[in-house]
Amino acid sequence: MSEPTEGGLAAFVDPSSTRTDLYGNLPRIELRQLRYFLAVAEELNFTRAAEKMGIAQPPLSQQILVLEQQLRVKLLNRSRRHVSLTPEGEAFILYARRIINNTQIAAELVGAIKRGEEGPLSVAAIFSSIYTVVPQLFEAFVAQHPRVRFHLQEMTIGQQLVALREERIDLGILRGPIIHPEIETHTLLEEPFVVVVSKKHPLAKQTILTADQVLSQPLIRVIPSVNRDYSHQMFSVLANRNTTPNIVHEVSDTHTLLGLVAAGMGISMVPASVRSIHTDQLRYIPLREGTPTSTIQLAWLKDSDSTSLPRLVDVAKGLLFQTDRDLQVEGCA
Repeated sequence: MSEPTEGGLAAFVDPSSTRTDLYGNLPRIELRQLRYFLAVAEELNFTRAAEKMGIAQPPLSQQILVLEQQLRVKLLNRSRRHVSLTPEGEAFILYARRIINNTQIAAELVGAIKRGEEGPLSVAAIFSSIYTVVPQLFEAFVAQHPRVRFHLQEMTIGQQLVALREERIDLGILRGPIIHPEIETHTLLEEPFVVVVSKKHPLAKQTILTADQVLSQPLIRVIPSVNRDYSHQMFSVLANRNTTPNIVHEVSDTHTLLGLVAAGMGISMVPASVRSIHTDQLRYIPLREGTPTSTIQLAWLKDSDSTSLPRLVDVAKGLLFQTDRDLQVEGCA
């Protein structure tokens, strides 16, 4: 293999050395020098500028002289009675103000992030909560903290738990109860289950169903490994009736469950708030017998270092979440 030749395509230049040379050749300007220069540029008087900055005149004059030496230009014309800006000084004002303003903005930004008033907050939510609790929670939080930026994505319960432990999200909105030594939770909403059937199903014309009617049908449920408690709650009202539920399909998320029900492949039971997901292919029908309640919870790591997260949790604790009036289910506990 031939050696790289100077100036050829094989010549190698270390980019880090290029950056070092660039930074090393920059003028070493201090922010106080820019502030002093702007004060003189505005007052066109060294004495008044020094008073404005709260320092004696000699150190102010010295710092501006050092600034001119760093820039290798003359910024000010000086005489005993008169101070004026050179063309270079006039041009420099715009950039000096921009640097000072950007510095102030940066300081305010990092301060706001530290106080939890600004910065990103990564949130994952289950499908049904995006239409129910998420709008109410986010609206209330943004009203108090308008500069916090949200990254919201849909995830199943299992995906959220993994993402929380891997610190890919700050907060999960999911079906509980969640019991994990590393995770804190707060319950937002408790609601009963309702039966969901295809509009073409014979039971779709009913206004209320009994457990025995549901038990006689092929059923679709969420895989127990996704959330064992939630999966058990779905059909617990059907237990102890001397008949084993006929589970024909198991799914990992509500999207798929509703799709299979709409296709006529079985019926199921879902939390009442899922009724906010309107479609011409489905009907939601209350159950005469009381059902256990399903919970929607906030979940986050106990040792999370997000500064915005505690503020969001505080806002959530101050809200009364409930399904819309048309989602309230008669005949359900």
